[in-house]
Amino acid sequence: MKNFLIVARSFSDLHEEYVGIITDYIKSKGGMCILDLATCPDSSEAEVTVDDNIECIITVGGDGTVVRVAQNVTNRKIPIVGLNCGHLGYLCDMTVDNVIHCLDQLLSDNYKIDERMMLEGECSNDSANTFRALNDIVVASEAAGLYVLNLTVKVNGIQLYSHNCDGLIVSTPTGSTAYNLSANGPIVSPHADCIILTPINPHTLNSRSIILSSNDEVEVSISARHEEDNAKANVIYDGTLRQVLLNEETLKIYRSKTTSYMVMLENVNFLERIRARMQEI
Repeated sequence: MKNFLIVARSFSDLHEEYVGIITDYIKSKGGMCILDLATCPDSSEAEVTVDDNIECIITVGGDGTVVRVAQNVTNRKIPIVGLNCGHLGYLCDMTVDNVIHCLDQLLSDNYKIDERMMLEGECSNDSANTFRALNDIVVASEAAGLYVLNLTVKVNGIQLYSHNCDGLIVSTPTGSTAYNLSANGPIVSPHADCIILTPINPHTLNSRSIILSSNDEVEVSISARHEEDNAKANVIYDGTLRQVLLNEETLKIYRSKTTSYMVMLENVNFLERIRARMQEI
C-alpha cells in the first residue's frame, strides 16, 4: 500500500500529533496521504465516496471512528485500519506505541484483510431510507429507565417473544463486544456468521440473548402498554439516532449486502485480544 486516506473524527491535540506523525512518515517512504476531517461526525448521514487511487483508510481516534467510516464508505471495498487514541479499541490494531511499526507493515504489504458483516434496518414509516450498522442496531425507549416498551420480536415472520423491557440490541459478531457485552450478551468471534438478539432490562425472569443465523430477518414492533399511552422508541445505528419507531409500526433488520473490510496487523487471535482488552478495563 502507498496511498492512504486519513480520517480523524475530531482534531484534538493528540489526534493532530498522530495525524502529523502518520502523514510525515508515509510521505517519507514515498507514499501519499489525503486528510479528511468531515467523514465521520455522528450527525452525518451522507455516503462518502473514496477516490479510486486510495488503497486504505487509516482512522485516528477509537472504535467509534472506525465504525463511522465503515457506515459511510460505500463505493469501494476498501480496508480500514484504526489508530486507537481512545479507551479500549477492540477494532484498532494500531496504538500510539506501535504506530511506526504498523505503518511499516502497511507499506510493505505485511497484513491480512478481515471481512466483517454489517446489519441493515428498514422502518415501515421510512421505507425509502435504510441505514447500516457495523456493531448494532438498538431499539430503545425515548426516555430510558422512565418508560418501558411493550416490544414484540418476530424472526422470519414467526413470533419469538413479546414482553416489557427498556429495548433490544440486535448485534453483529463484531458488535458483540460493544453494547451487547454491557447488557450481559454473549461475546462472539467476529468471524462467526450470526445475528445476536439481547433484550435490555427485560421485565421477566426467562429472557435471554438468542443467536440467530445471519440469513434470518428480525422484525421488531412496539405497542402501548395502556390505552392512553403513545408508544415511541428510538432506532439507533451504531450509537447514532437515525429513525423513530411509533406504535404498531415495524422495524425490519437483516444482513446488509455491504461488507466492511478491516486490516489485521497484529498476529493475535480473537481470544488473546479479548483477554488483553478486558485486563485494561
